[in-house]
Amino acid sequence: MRHYRLPIFLCFLYVFVFPGCKQPNYVSTEMVEGTVTLDGVPVSDAEVTFYPVQLGVGISAMGRTDTHGVYRLSSMKGAPEKGTVSGDYYITVSKYVTKEIEKPYFDPAQDAVIKFESKEMVPLAYTDVETSPLTVTVAEGKNIIDLKLDSNVIPKKKQY
Repeated sequence: MRHYRLPIFLCFLYVFVFPGCKQPNYVSTEMVEGTVTLDGVPVSDAEVTFYPVQLGVGISAMGRTDTHGVYRLSSMKGAPEKGTVSGDYYITVSKYVTKEIEKPYFDPAQDAVIKFESKEMVPLAYTDVETSPLTVTVAEGKNIIDLKLDSNVIPKKKQY
C-alpha cells in the first residue's frame, strides 16, 4: 500500500495546488473592433493586422473579418479577442482567394506541379505596412475602428 502514496500525493498537488500556476499572464489590453469595407461593400474573410508605429511601444495584433466584414483584434500577449495595448499603429488588410486552376502545370522554378492560384482581393497598397495609408491611435477603453478601403487608394511612399 505504501508504493501508492507518492503518485496519490503528486496527483493531489497537480489538481489542487498547481492549477493557479497554469493561468496565463495576459497584459491589459484595450478592445478593438470594427468593420472593413472596400468601396462601401463589407469585406469578408480578410486579415486585419495592427503594427506598432514605434518599436517596443505597443503589441502587434490581428483579427479576421466575418461575413459582414466585422473584425475583433487579438494579440499574442493579450486575452483572445480583447484587442491590443493603447498606442499608435499602422494597419494592413489582406484577403487572398485561392482557386483550383483548370490545367495544372509543372513549374521548374518551384519543382512542383501548380494546381492552385491565389489572388489578392484588396488593393496591394493596403497589404504592406510600408505602403498602407491606414494609421490609428488605440485609446483606453473600447475602440471602434472602421476601415474604409478605396479601390483608388494612393499608397504612401516607402521609407528607406
